Parts: sequence; C-alpha cells; structure tokens
Amino acid sequence: MTPSNQFMQLALDACANGIDHGQSPFGACIVRGDQVVVVAHNRVWQTTDITAHAEVTALRAACLELNTVDLAGCEIYSTTEPCPMCFSAIHWANCDGIVYGASIADAAAAGFRELPVSNEQLKQLGRSKLEIVGGFMKNEAIELFQKFLARAGRRVY
Repeated sequence: MTPSNQFMQLALDACANGIDHGQSPFGACIVRGDQVVVVAHNRVWQTTDITAHAEVTALRAACLELNTVDLAGCEIYSTTEPCPMCFSAIHWANCDGIVYGASIADAAAAGFRELPVSNEQLKQLGRSKLEIVGGFMKNEAIELFQKFLARAGRRVY
C-alpha cells in the first residue's frame, strides 16, 4: 500500500474543519482505488454520540454511499491512529488498509482518554489482514492537536 498525500490532506482538512466547528481533532477519508468515497470529521459533541469518531462517521457514510457493509477495496486515511473501537469497525467493514498520522499516544498527550493499544497489537491479536501505515504526515496531524489545544472551550472525552 502506497499512501497518498492527497488523501491524507483531505482527512487533515476535515479535522481542521471539525476543530473550527467545536469538534474534537480527528478526521478521516475513505478511498477506493484513486476515488474518494467520503471525508468526515469527528462528530461526538455535535451528535452527543460517543461512537461518532471520525473513522466510524466515515465508515457509516461510505456504507451508505456504496450501499454495502463490505468496504473491500477501500482504504481509510485517519489523522490519528484509530482507537480499538474504530480499528474493530474498520476490520469488520473489510477495508484493505489504514493510513494514519499521529499515534494513540499523541492523542493521549492532548488529553484524550485513549486505551494504549496500538493498531499493530490489535492486528496481531485479532489476526486481521488490514495493512497499516502509521506516522504518515504525522507532523501535520500533530499540528492539528496543537490547534485544538489552543482553542478556547475545547472539550475532550
């Protein structure tokens, strides 16, 4: 899997948009081949739904867009390493791979109550076939945490 700056930039832009609208600093983009399926940001506070992480929001939208729960052939770009819930949803959706920027540890450093279980550990424990590329455009993703932390009224969960 060769990551694309273009697709990660879409996730980063969605994340920045979410921050500007009072959401948490996470964005995701789902692609199939060279086509963008959906771009989403975290909507936990907007929806008062603790599961409305960027990746889950993107998966829900992609399934609706493609009219299937099987996202084989798709890759997800996430500004941050997916949490265990999101990793599981990506696995169950049958995506081919995950490309992420910042790590779970980076999210925890920004104040989020992350479970310290990496995607690589989850892949191994679950015998998942997902391809994982971590640390892609990491500096840009970490800059978004800094933008979030500088914002008055920010909320973590």
